[in-house]
Amino acid sequence: MSNLDANPPFADALARFVFEHSAVRGAIVSLDGACREILDCHPYPPALRRVLSELLAAATLLASTLKFKGALIVQLQGDGPVRLLVVESDAALSLRATAQWKETAATLPATASLAELAGGAEHGRLAITLDPKDGGPLYQGIVALEAHGIATLIEHYLRTSEQIDSRMAIATDGPRVRGLLLQRMPGAAAADDETWARAAACVAALPPDMLLARRSAPELLHAQFPHDDVRLFKARPARFACSCSEERVANALRMIGRTEVETILAEQGLIGVTCEFCNRQYTFVAEDARALFAAERSTVRH
Repeated sequence: MSNLDANPPFADALARFVFEHSAVRGAIVSLDGACREILDCHPYPPALRRVLSELLAAATLLASTLKFKGALIVQLQGDGPVRLLVVESDAALSLRATAQWKETAATLPATASLAELAGGAEHGRLAITLDPKDGGPLYQGIVALEAHGIATLIEHYLRTSEQIDSRMAIATDGPRVRGLLLQRMPGAAAADDETWARAAACVAALPPDMLLARRSAPELLHAQFPHDDVRLFKARPARFACSCSEERVANALRMIGRTEVETILAEQGLIGVTCEFCNRQYTFVAEDARALFAAERSTVRH
């Protein structure tokens, strides 16, 4: 195995790799502090915490394959214990997530599937959206909630929507989660069949505790693919980063309109806005409202 000499601890990072002599590629991600920060923004029930952590790993792995500077959004909608779940990762591996749930979500076992959280496979809808953020068209793929595990659901999405043979393994231990993605590269030849079959079987058989136990990315890759020459690229940091800001909230209030804003202020004395992702609170009082629409008044006078 080449360039796997240094073994620093692998945390809050993603590293891509390729098989030197076969059309096989992959990525490994470890989310530790980032996952903890995201989950601690809200009092999520155990089953929802586990699902969110696994989807964060899956979304980060998928975002690492983006060919544009946009975002990948995973969204679950259902009429069961969880009404809405959103996980986002952009090409820079900035992450955030949120969910809306009912009290019944707290009664579900920690191992509950996405389908159970959504109220049943026929009552839930999982969508994966690619948003280029540069004016390009959105792409959305729908994933049926037929498999129990999130890794299997993502494999099915990649195979059917992206036409890429893939294997994924995800393991979580509280707020810590690790994921491994293996893909057969487009244009692979018959000569790559044996390597792909062997490597894919290794990922499929990877025990969750083994995925979590390996201290570093090189250590994990060496243990999983001991017969292959794997080149590991430099790790990229992954972090929790919400895109909310006072400016964005102010723009949203401007869209509501001065009359509506002034009505709310007259009734309540202030306007409070809470970000659904990071739970940060923004407060606007009458003086702030006057500043919001000052430019509008100036334009009218001219």
